Amino acid sequence: MTSIYETLLEESYHQLHPKLQKRYAITEEYSFTGEGRMDEITEGSAAVRMFLKVAAKFRMFFSERGTEVPFIIQNKAEKDSKGETFVRWNRMFLFGEKKRYFHAVMYLNGKQNEIVDYFGEPHLLVSTLAFHVDAKGAMHISSKKQWFYLCGMKIPLPKFLYGQAKIIESYDDELECYRIQVQVQNPLLGPLFSYKGTFRERDINLCEI
Repeated sequence: MTSIYETLLEESYHQLHPKLQKRYAITEEYSFTGEGRMDEITEGSAAVRMFLKVAAKFRMFFSERGTEVPFIIQNKAEKDSKGETFVRWNRMFLFGEKKRYFHAVMYLNGKQNEIVDYFGEPHLLVSTLAFHVDAKGAMHISSKKQWFYLCGMKIPLPKFLYGQAKIIESYDDELECYRIQVQVQNPLLGPLFSYKGTFRERDINLCEI
């Protein structure tokens, strides 16, 4: 079985670092759990953080900031009621005793050759994503069109409300770990949030997040 990411990237998938090829080989037979720390989670004005505090109730973004923040990510592929495959992206950040979540599910739109990302529980925001592999074998992900998701309907957002995301995942051979960098900006409000850190694959799924 082929993952939605290998189907999307076709031949360029094999230009990924071998560890990233394994990382994105998410199928119903193979899930991925990673554990590590975010070196820093930063940015966002007071107004932005108020919005993110509300979004946190839907397991979508969060307002807390910090350094050396423990982090767990789980990816697994499932089928929905229509038989379509999707991949869960469940992320948990630990700020002391406080847990914060950033959950989403991704589908492959084969007709448009793009990934569609549904954020939150329940889903509140939808974004199409572009993927490409750089010359060093890192994965680059960037957001494209976005919608507000209400009662199963996608309502287009004007571009000034977009959260423009740029993500880079790479593998550090020297430290034997994955590296992640995430930056999200808004055309009007500027930086919304960013984080960067490292994680390693965990052999056994000790908990669901």
